[in-house]
Order: sequence, then C-alpha cells, then structure tokens
Amino acid sequence: MRHRLNSISRAIALMASSGLLVASAIPAYAQDVEPQGETLEEVVVTGFRASLQRATALKRDAVNARESIVTEDIGKMPDLNLAEAIQRIPGVAIVRQGGEGRQVSLRGLGAGFTHVTLNGMEVPASTGGLDSSGGTNRGRNFDFNVFSAELFSRIDVNKSPTASIEEGGIAGNIDLYTVRPLDKPGMNASVSAQLGYNDLSEESDPRVTATISNTNEDETFGYLLSVAYTERTTFQDGFGTVRWAQPDQDFAANNVLNGVDLREVWFPRLPRQDSFRHEQDRLGVSGALQFRPSEALTLGVNWVHSEFDSQTDSYNSFGEFRRSGGYGYPAITPNAVTLDGTGIVALAGNFDGVGLRTESRQTIDETSFDQFTVDFEYDLNDSMSLSGMVGTASSDYAGEIFRVNIETPTGTNFSYDFTQNENVAAIDYDIDVTSVANFEILDGEQLRSNNIDRQNDTLRLDFDWQLNDSSSLKIGAIMNDRVVDAVEADRVSNDPRNLADLGKIFTYTDSGSYGSATELNFLVLDFDKAVPAFGQGAYIARRGPGVPTWQIEEETTGLYVDYNLDTELAGRGLRVNLGGRYVSTDVTATGFLDVNTPNVETNDYSEFLPSLNLAYDVTEKLVLRAGLARTMTRPDLTSLAPSKAYSDVNFTVSGGNSQLEPLVSDDINLSAEWYFGEDALLAFSYFKKDIDSFISSPTSFEPLRAEDAAVIASIYPTQPGLLDPSLIWRYSSSSNTEGTELDGFEIAYQQGLTFLPGALSNLGVIANYSHVEAETIVTRDDIPTIAPLPGLSENSYNFTLYYEVDQFGARISLNNRDDYVTRNIGSNGNFSENTTGPTHVDFSAFYNLNDLVTFTFEIINLTDEDERLFTTGNGSQNLIREYNNTGRQYFAGVRANF
Repeated sequence: MRHRLNSISRAIALMASSGLLVASAIPAYAQDVEPQGETLEEVVVTGFRASLQRATALKRDAVNARESIVTEDIGKMPDLNLAEAIQRIPGVAIVRQGGEGRQVSLRGLGAGFTHVTLNGMEVPASTGGLDSSGGTNRGRNFDFNVFSAELFSRIDVNKSPTASIEEGGIAGNIDLYTVRPLDKPGMNASVSAQLGYNDLSEESDPRVTATISNTNEDETFGYLLSVAYTERTTFQDGFGTVRWAQPDQDFAANNVLNGVDLREVWFPRLPRQDSFRHEQDRLGVSGALQFRPSEALTLGVNWVHSEFDSQTDSYNSFGEFRRSGGYGYPAITPNAVTLDGTGIVALAGNFDGVGLRTESRQTIDETSFDQFTVDFEYDLNDSMSLSGMVGTASSDYAGEIFRVNIETPTGTNFSYDFTQNENVAAIDYDIDVTSVANFEILDGEQLRSNNIDRQNDTLRLDFDWQLNDSSSLKIGAIMNDRVVDAVEADRVSNDPRNLADLGKIFTYTDSGSYGSATELNFLVLDFDKAVPAFGQGAYIARRGPGVPTWQIEEETTGLYVDYNLDTELAGRGLRVNLGGRYVSTDVTATGFLDVNTPNVETNDYSEFLPSLNLAYDVTEKLVLRAGLARTMTRPDLTSLAPSKAYSDVNFTVSGGNSQLEPLVSDDINLSAEWYFGEDALLAFSYFKKDIDSFISSPTSFEPLRAEDAAVIASIYPTQPGLLDPSLIWRYSSSSNTEGTELDGFEIAYQQGLTFLPGALSNLGVIANYSHVEAETIVTRDDIPTIAPLPGLSENSYNFTLYYEVDQFGARISLNNRDDYVTRNIGSNGNFSENTTGPTHVDFSAFYNLNDLVTFTFEIINLTDEDERLFTTGNGSQNLIREYNNTGRQYFAGVRANF
C-alpha cells in the first residue's frame, strides 16, 4: 500500500510540475448588495477575509458554543499540521515536540479530555515521542501531527455539547471534515508546491499538495482525490539534566564542604549535552465518492489515509550524579561546589570519581492511519429524514528503538558550570572523551519495539423530524467497538564488543556559546555500523510485570434525543436546544501476570448526560448564549491496564486499575457576542466545570514491599542493590481521586480595519485571550495537598495582524501560553515537573501573479523560540530539565489554480 500511495504522490507532483493540474478548490464567500435603481451590484469577498466571514457566520448560527475554522484558515495559515491550525481558537493551547504541534489542550484540560471525530466518527491516532516530552502515546490523546492540515475543509470546536454530539470530551469536541465533491460542482483542481528550509539543520525539504474533484452535469455523482506530502528535517539540540535530585547516599568523601552539608543540596542528576536529529515524512490522502440518485437520497463513501514516518538519531553524553552500579554518589568526591543564593542548589562544581556515559539511540517510528466511512441521507417525506454512517478506522504505530550506552571503566574528574547560563552548563573532563581507549560498551543494550494498534468500528443512525416551522426532533443511536493493543518486544543482540569498529566522533551544537570552554566532541556509536552489528533478529513480545503489553477493549452504546425550537421572546429570536444522551460502556482489560498468564478483568458503567443550550438575539448584532450540560470522559487507557510497572532508575512501582469510573462534569457556559460587521466580532465567554473526579496515582514512599522484591529480583537479576532495605521506593496506583471546579473566561475580538484611511483600511486584527483557574488534590507522603491542574496554563492568548488586497497579503500571528505543570509529583524527590510556556510567532504572505498563479512565503517560529522543561526541586525552584532549539522553518512556494 505504501509504495502505491507514494507512486500516487509522485504522479500528482509530476502533473503539477508539468502544468496539467491547476485550479482552486477553495470556496469563495459572496454577499449580495442591495440593488440601486436597475443595477444589481455583487460584491465577492475572497481570500482570508472570506474565510473569516464564513467562520463567523457558522459561529453565530450555532445554538451551542462553537468555533469554526474553514478552508482558508487551514490551507493558508503558516501551519505545519492540524494542531497548529487549531491553536488560534480561543481557549486552545498546543503541546509541541521537535518544533511541531502534537496535541491540543482545550480550556485548561489536557489532551485526553478532548474528544476528536473525523467525518462523524471517533478516530484514533498514535505517534512516538521523546522520553522527556511524553514518549509513545498509549492513551486517549489524539496526535494531530499524524495529519496534514491541507486535507481538511473545516474544523468545528464544540465547547458546549448538544445531546447529538458524541460523548467523551469534558473539555469539548473537535470535529474534522474533509472535502466532499458535491460541495463544489464541476471540475476543480489545485496544486501547491513549497520548498522548506530550516536554519538550524540547514536542510531543504519539499511540501506538495494537490486536489482534483469533478461532478457530472446533473450533479448526481462526484469524486474527489486530495494528496498532501511533506518532508521535514530538523535538529533539536540543547542541554538536559534529566531532573535534579538531592544525594540518596553519602559521597565517597566530603559530605560537608565549607560548612555546607551537601546531602541537602540539589545536584543535576545527569548533566548532559543533547542532540535529537529528526527526519519526518508525512503522506496524507483523502478520497470521496458521492451519489445523489434523487433529490431525496445522497450516498457518500469517504477514505482518509495518512502515513507519518519519523527517524530520530539522538546522542547525549553525561556525568552520573545518581545511585547507579559502581558509579554515582558512593564513588564521587566533591572538590569544590558553587551554590545559588538559597544555598541549596549546586550551580557549579568540580568532582572526582564521576562516571561518564554516552547514550546512542536511534528511534524509527511509523504510523499508518486509515478510515473508511459510508454515509447516507434520505428524506422520507417533507418533514422526516434518516441519516446514518458505518465506519472503520485503524491506527497502527510501530516504533523501533536501538539504544546502546558506552561508559568510562573508571570514574574521572568532572566539572559543570551553570553560572553563565541557567539553561546550559559548560562541562569538562580530564580525559580525552573522543578516544576509544577510554570507553567500553555496556551490558543492557536495548533493541526494542513498541507497537500500538488501535481499531475503531462505528455504526450510527439518526432520525430527523421537522415537527412544524419552528421546532424539530432528532433521535439517534450509535455503537462503537474500540480495541487498543499495546505490545512491547525485544530482539536478541549479538553483543559486539569491538568499539573501535562501531564508533565515531560526534560534535554537539554549542547551545551555550562556550566555544573551547566546554566539551563538544564525544565518542558515540555509528548507527550505520552498530545497528547491523548488534543484530536484526525477529522481535519477541515481552509480557509480565513491568512491561507495557496489554489490551483494552471498549464497547459503547449511545442513545439520544434532541429537541430544537426556533421561537421569539419579547419580539426577538430565541433558539432552544434541549436533549439527553444515555451511554453505556463495557470494558475488558487484559494484562499479564507473567509471560504466559493473562490477567483479564472487566468493568461496566453507564451515564445519562442532559444538555440545554439557549441563543437569544437581543438585537440583530448582539447574541446572548447559555449552556448547561453534563459531560464525561472515560479513564485513560494506560490507567486501566491491570499490570504493574517497575523502574530501576527512578525507583518506582506503579500500576493500573481496570475498575476506574468515568470522569463526569457539570458544565455552565455563558457568552455575549457582538457581531458589529460582516467579519467583525467582540465576544466574552464564561465557563465553569464541576468535575467529580480525576484519575491520578496517590503516592507513598517506602522500602520495597515483600510482594515486589521477588519480581524486582527476576526483572533486574544483575542489580542486587535494588533489594537494599534502605532504598526508598515510590509506590502509586491509578484511582479515582477528588475532582475540581474549573472556572475561566475568554475574550475574542476580530475586525477588518476598513475605517482607517487609505492603504491602512486593508488591515485586520484577530485576537483572543483566555484565563482558566483550577486546582486538584494530590497525595504527597500520604498527605492530601492542593496542587495545580496538570496541563493547565492560566493565561493564553493569540494575536494575528493581517493585510490583504486582491493581489497580495500578509499575516503575522503570535501564540502564547503560561508555564504549566506536567507532573504534580516529580521523580527523584522533585515537587513537580513543568513546561515553560512558549511564545511562538509565525508569518505568511502571498502574491497573486494573476488569476492562475499565487506565490507564497511562510516562516514558522520567526523569533527562534526555544523549548524548555524544568523541575521545581523542593517546590520553590526552577531547575532546567531539558532545553533545546529547533530553529526557524522557511517555506517558499507557488500555488496554481483556475
């Protein structure tokens, strides 16, 4: 299949280059002007302003709180993928990885609280990631980077539900739609080609999109094919510490230095220079057939396919400030330490006996997504209609990891220094770190695969009854069968030991601008030589304690009734939506007690979810809205898996719980929207969510329990030190814990500045600001304490300034969110783990050479924003965990259409 699709991509690109495939698939928005005398003047609004008018009209006409993005927003904004497009909606923030948006946070809640559908059915999507920023997605989070934005014609973000909207998102629902051929009759085609350049990797990559659609003369049949292909080569280079920690054991000597007890001081665990080199290919295909054999019947067949392939070559070189084998604190002697102003953070120091380790890791990730749907609409008579859909969607993720460490056989003198740069330390060793003679290959290499296979099957049927001119009734049912298989597998290694045949010298990016004052050249493994040397044998699935191999199956049934009324109150229009949704869920969760013994557990629950939405037209321009609803989100999949996981690095024991209950929220949405122009809007929204519980892992710190000691001994037979009774482990297990009340508001403003004089009248502004407050309860040392809600940025805002005339235009967009907590109880004794809120600036411009050809230019990350993770030590500190840069991305291209 992949070779066939790549051939399609190349064929369409060839057609584009030869000029055979040209035209626009972008709909225009037209508004008639009142006739004067005998002349009827038509003003046609096109381009970005047209998309704003269409999106504004969709928002105004909706009875519930909804935001929409239409074709021009996605196709012409400087957006690498869907997540980047959606971030410009009020209340939306995104999580980036490697300089590209991956997941979406809506109204302060994490990605798992947002329900995502594609062409009317829930869809799965998983990708891999870096250990420091999320790793492999095994949960409900939707990875938007799987999809190219160009495939989609419209995105709706429903912030308040109706009963007909499928359950699953306390934060809201995001509905994605691909183009349908009968939406734009006749022959239509378009092609765009761009060349991208990254100023850090200094690599150039192509980005090509092509669409062709056609209908017959009677508009009873139509077909469409859209293809988008992108290559991306980026560097993600910087510095890391993998958290800070206080010593968990005495130093070899000098526990007290200059009167300071160093056992109470925070040290970087693994101060290291990091390099992540990404190569990504993304292919997207959307195909559709539509039949309209009569005025009463429309049939549709839709196919969406995506392939997202990524290879990441990563290297890091670090000193070991942890309890690990023969190295770490028991072998280290501090010679000099520089403390910060609080006297408890070691900003710099010189040490003897430090082990140097270099990790070489190559990760190859492949995600293949397919969705097939067949839908119909049939008018039974003038007042009744049936519609329905049957669909199947699959997301198959396969990630292969080659990870091998080399290490100095004995400790050496080492120094690090953060005094000149809080994010990047200068480091120095007293040995030649490029010499093969100073390193050896370690045992415990990792030749591993992670496979996440997801399958969703959906059947939906809806009945619409227009009761009279002002009211209607909608009744529907939907059934889903969702299966997620997570399998971890290893392959046997040949275990080569001749480092001289496998190594090479790697030069790190000088993130701190230290020049010769820091080590930049290190010995690493050459993947081209090392991967085949270690073996290419078949993978063997791993099962049992500490292994993320499990299966979760959910069968859900939903029944709903929606009543809609369009009436008047005090002579002004009032729209009412009242409904209820009943859903039942049956869960079958399978883990493994050992390699041959499955542990199968079942659970079931049901919920009734009422909703009420009111939209009142106070004047022709002012709309007031109110929404009351009960919403739900099902527990995260990883929390349901009935198995335990163990970490010999962070000394943790954690487990899932198949008996978890869903998270239920009672919601209030209130808004006032002033539509003071065709594309002008000023809106204020208030929302409140009373969430009954969260899924978290209450934590206790204690010596290894007796029932876990035998498991640890079997999993880590070469580390008897893990059974040391003085070693403290962190225990946690998934459970429904106390919920929260979430309050927030949003302010949105957009307007074309046509009142300004001369050329300034072609300017326009889009701006929004969101504020959200919520807290949760976590258990620290068996004591419940109040903590921030993970993933919540209290403040976020977007700002876009655009200039547009018929021939050319430009936009600059700014996106910002506050710092946020990613983990309330951090590893290695840290109070929490956090992410620095970025400020991203993007730019795009176009020039219409004529009616057929448009030139485009875009810059992603115009201000060269860095990505930064940090930990908080005792709760009051801001200690660098990961800091890297991905550079600016430039795109120059041409779009042809007629």
